[in-house]
Parts: sequence; C-alpha cells; structure tokens
Amino acid sequence: MIINKHVMRSTNEKQVLQQVINEGPISRSQISRNLSLNKVTVSDIYNQLLRTQFIKEIGCGVSTKNGGRKPVMAELNVNYGFVASIDMSADAVKLMYSRLNGKILHFQSFKTSDMTLTDVIDLIEDQLRNVDDYGTIHGLMGVAIALDGIIYENKILKTPIKGLTHFDLAKYLRDKLRIPVVLEKKANLTAVFERDFHDNEIFDNVVSVVVRDQIHAGIVADSRLYSGHEGEAGEVGTALLEDRHVEDHLASVNDYASEKALWARLKAIKHVDRLDLTTVKHDYINHDPEVTKVFDDFVYYLSKVIANVSTAFAPDVVVLNTTVLEILPQLLTNVRESTAKLTSPSRQVPIIATKNVQSAALLGGASVIIHQALGLESLKMQFS
Repeated sequence: MIINKHVMRSTNEKQVLQQVINEGPISRSQISRNLSLNKVTVSDIYNQLLRTQFIKEIGCGVSTKNGGRKPVMAELNVNYGFVASIDMSADAVKLMYSRLNGKILHFQSFKTSDMTLTDVIDLIEDQLRNVDDYGTIHGLMGVAIALDGIIYENKILKTPIKGLTHFDLAKYLRDKLRIPVVLEKKANLTAVFERDFHDNEIFDNVVSVVVRDQIHAGIVADSRLYSGHEGEAGEVGTALLEDRHVEDHLASVNDYASEKALWARLKAIKHVDRLDLTTVKHDYINHDPEVTKVFDDFVYYLSKVIANVSTAFAPDVVVLNTTVLEILPQLLTNVRESTAKLTSPSRQVPIIATKNVQSAALLGGASVIIHQALGLESLKMQFS
C-alpha cells in the first residue's frame, strides 16, 4: 500500500499537537513514546510547532530514575489566538470569547427582540470586527454560531428566527471578517460540550437531550457529530406520542415534554399568567397533588423520549439539558427510574444532568471552532 508522504506528515503533525494539548505539559520524548513515532520525526515536528508559536516551552520536568538531563516540557500556547462562539435566538444574542484551551475570556449578552434581523447581523459583525486582541499573536481566529433549526453543510435550512432561513450567514460573515465561520445546531453543540468538557470521563458516544420550548437531541457517535439526512437527526420533538390519559389521542413530544408545555400546564392549574418558580418548587416538594401530577406527566413523556434515543443510538450516556432540573434536581431520579422501566434490563444507559445548562452550546461551539482553527477537526481535544 502506498502512503502519501505529505498526508502522513500532516497526520503526524496533528497528532503531536494533539498530544501537547491533551497531555501537556509534556516532553518530546514522552510524545514519541505515546505515539510510537521515532524521536527525530517528533523533534522535527516539535521544533516546527515552536517556530510557528503553536506551542511554547515552560521549563524542565523531572529526570528519569536513571538520572540524566531533565526533559524540557511544552504546552499549547494559549496566546496564539482566540475564538468566538455565538448563541443566536429570536430575542437574544449571547457572545463568548475563549482561549484555545477552552478557557472563557469574555461573555456578553444582547437583547434583540426589538431589533430587525439586519440590525442583529450588523451587531454581530460589529462586535467581532472591533474585538480586542486580548494580547494574542493572531487575534480572532474563527467564530461558531449556534442556532435552533436544521443546518446542513454550514447552511441554514430551517430556523425559528424569521428571515434567516436560506440566508448564507456563514458566507456573509466570512467575507466581511475574513475568518472561518461555522454554523451548527445548538443541540449538536451541547453534545460536543459533553464530549469535550468532562475532566475525568471520556464520552465517545453521547446523546444530549435539550429541553426548551422544543426538544432537540444532539448526537455524538464514535466521537463525531451525527447529523443524519440533511442535518435532520435529533429532531425528536416532532415525533408523536400517545396521550397517557386520553385514549387514541396523539400529539408531538413538544406538546407533552417541552418546558413550554410544562410551564403552560402549571400556569393553567395555578390560574396565573406568570409563574413564580419558587412557589412551584415549594408546592412540588410539599406534594401538592395538582403540581405533582403535572411533573409526573412531564417525567413520563420525557422518559419515553430518552428510552427511544437510548435504544436507537446505544450511547455511553444520555445528558439532560433543561432548566427544570436546575429548579428541581430530584426529578432526575424520577426520570432514571421511569426510563429504566421502558428499556431492556441488559442495556441501562446512564442518565445525567449537564453541568452547564446555560453555556453548553457556547462552549461546544468554542470547541468546534478551536478544532478548525488548529487544523484538528478529526482529532479529539479535551478541555477542563
């Protein structure tokens, strides 16, 4: 078999950089051992990464038991550049800048409910164009934008944001700013967050179930995002469920198990236009029968969704991303128990709550654009 030398060299370069990012501080001799590459090849690549300032040396490590020269240690040069990630919805734009190790530099939120789409896009462009360089060598290296809807091949096919469907937002901003622009579904980016931002656990197969006004699932299979036919994978909220109380009645998952549906039912039984969530929590904890019934139904329908995606994708873990569990974390136990009854005893998938409800999509977006900026799209990076 003939191997293209340039491709092999490129692969080796990426793997050496990946070692420095994931295992750093690390010596070139340890990189050589980890990758089973000869020391000359590693040294050549290592020196090139130093010259281009992708990595930096930070001093000496500990010598081996046999003594000898202490190894020089290297780590990613986080001052090489930085990236932006944006969470875009119908009424707000959230903007985050991150270093190349995933650490947050700055966060800002803008209310956009009274703005035209043109004004919103101008706002985003202005913020990105005039951002400080944060003392980095190359400044802003790329931006990832998280959206609800259907996104395929970096194009918006469907979104609840009026006027944005089929507008080539990525090309528009790329042409204006001359940096890479990646568009991705919010649920997909929450799955990337769960894959890349766990300190002690490695999840190569993840389903992130995001419960907001609608329900979406982000799917990572074998460490890669799974988007399905034209980006339609994970649209679980449109599936139909049978009503547990009304015979022969079907409605969408969104009608039964979304936060929007949950809040609407609670408002109806409380006869209010605006919910006091502290009161709702108090009533649930004190076993108010009407409130308890609403949450029991919510758990029942959500568990059906989780059971279905667990069976279909056999993930290492299902992660729930919903503000409901921030208000009532004890519901997670109910969801686990209810889901267990709907799945095979031999395949009980762990169900956990995300550790970052509000910023998961932004951090997942940061990871995606960092991978691209460093040329490591096909290799996994781990952030703390």
